[in-house]
Amino acid sequence: VWHDWALGGRGKRLNTDDPGDATVKGKLKWGVGKLIAHAPVRPRVIPFAHAGMENLLPQDDKGKTYLKEKLFFGGEPLQVLVKFGREIHFDDLIDAHEKKHGRLWTYESTSDDTVNTISEGRDFHNKWDSNDVEKELYHKITKRIETELEKLAQETVAEHKLKIQSTSK
Repeated sequence: VWHDWALGGRGKRLNTDDPGDATVKGKLKWGVGKLIAHAPVRPRVIPFAHAGMENLLPQDDKGKTYLKEKLFFGGEPLQVLVKFGREIHFDDLIDAHEKKHGRLWTYESTSDDTVNTISEGRDFHNKWDSNDVEKELYHKITKRIETELEKLAQETVAEHKLKIQSTSK
């Protein structure tokens, strides 16, 4: 099961998996929380999971992708299930952090819609080096996403198995 999520604050989709690495299971690093905490607009995350893709693009033991002819020509139909989770909000975590530790800085966006992380005359590390208190906030944000992704992945796999079993009979 692979996981993706969308950042609604800028209307851009971010993909958090590495399709080239079959061992990725959706565990996120705290940098995801950092992006959300410092976004100029509070993002909403919409997680989704899918099951059945392993039959569409099966992988051999060395991780090289190959296709099974029987799946495409006269074989059984492929069944892929994609489920979207509920929208995830972080206002409570960010508000609580700001109430206790002061307002978080936010990154700026330029007119060409690219993120401007280094402004003229500013030291990059003054903003982007995180202290332990900030890292705790990033961890809480990331953990919330991971928890929702794990629940969604379990539901998706279970539902996919039921669909496969019901069509196999």
